Amino acid sequence: MKIEECYGKYTFVDVRSPKEFEEDCIPGAINIPLFSNEERAIVGTLYKQVGKDIAIEKGLEIVSSKLPEMINEYKKLKGKIIIYCWRGGMRSGSITGLLKSMKSDVEQLENGYKDYRRFVREELEKIKLPKAYVIYGLTGSGKTDLLQEFGNSLDLEGLAQHRGSVFGDIGLKIRSQKKFESLLLKRLFALKEEKFILVEGESRKIGGIQIPLNVWNQLQSAIKIKLNSPMQERIERLYKEYCRKIDKEIIIQKLKMIEKFMGKKKVDELIKLINENEIKKFIEIILIEYYDKLYKHTVDSKKYEFEITNSKDLQSRLF
Repeated sequence: MKIEECYGKYTFVDVRSPKEFEEDCIPGAINIPLFSNEERAIVGTLYKQVGKDIAIEKGLEIVSSKLPEMINEYKKLKGKIIIYCWRGGMRSGSITGLLKSMKSDVEQLENGYKDYRRFVREELEKIKLPKAYVIYGLTGSGKTDLLQEFGNSLDLEGLAQHRGSVFGDIGLKIRSQKKFESLLLKRLFALKEEKFILVEGESRKIGGIQIPLNVWNQLQSAIKIKLNSPMQERIERLYKEYCRKIDKEIIIQKLKMIEKFMGKKKVDELIKLINENEIKKFIEIILIEYYDKLYKHTVDSKKYEFEITNSKDLQSRLF
């Protein structure tokens, strides 16, 4: 079955190794791997160094002991099942054939994950966004918190698992570019019928993740809203988000990455505040001396439809 025929309709089972699955998968897919990461490496090495037949024999030896448990996992699933591996080869083909012989309602995904990636790229290159309102504001102004109050929001930082700055990955597990694109496409499909969407203003890169060009271009021409927040609220918000359980060593490492911008004397002052647990004072200085200097000109230079201070303001203007 082709990906265009089944995307978003059925239960997907990914039979690739856990490592492959973790990097990216079809959203919502269940991982029932034929091989562990280590077993896949063994079979792959045999294939390259000894030959295909020996690798297949080893693969069958590994899988045979797991089959009863794997079949029980499939029996728990309801409805039609689409099974895939990397390119629609032996891994997904063998388990699909076995389950079909047991009268299960299963299909193999044609050309596997490789073709799914082709589908994602093509869809992101042509997808048309609903009318978009893009919210800008200084660091700590609460843009992400505001988005989370509305069901028609597109949280790009949440999809990337990165807040988009040198400190933006603290406490988060950064996703791969492929995983980001998979989740982005799923979210955009879910938002298709909305009259409008809300998005946080971003640069094209969020940490190491890049927003697809077609999506980025549409957001650049969207209607812009400015979110204002007093300094004390920004400090409290960042303290709550980053610093309740602060890892001092990670913060210090990050500070050394921006020493060229801030200067060694200022960074040493900030490190001293961290070591003395003067966390809110540290946040205030990093906002004034780093983030605002870096982003204030960009935020202030944009032409806004209107300005808000909270979600109620936004609600009254748009809903």
